[in-house]
Amino acid sequence: MDLALLRTFVTVHRAGSFTRAAALLGLSQPAVTSQIRTLERQLGRPLFLRQARGVTPTTIGDELAHK
Repeated sequence: MDLALLRTFVTVHRAGSFTRAAALLGLSQPAVTSQIRTLERQLGRPLFLRQARGVTPTTIGDELAHK
């Protein structure tokens, strides 16, 4: 796993939003979305439930965040 992807994942998990995480990381929102999709493809599981007002971690997303 790429450390940059994990840093992005942790930031999204804490921020609760791709947009807020992008601002914190100094990245564009599409770049954050792309990195999370890449990590989800690598793991073969969704890490977040996308909602109109942010994201909620899935069970696997919470487990990964607490490792």
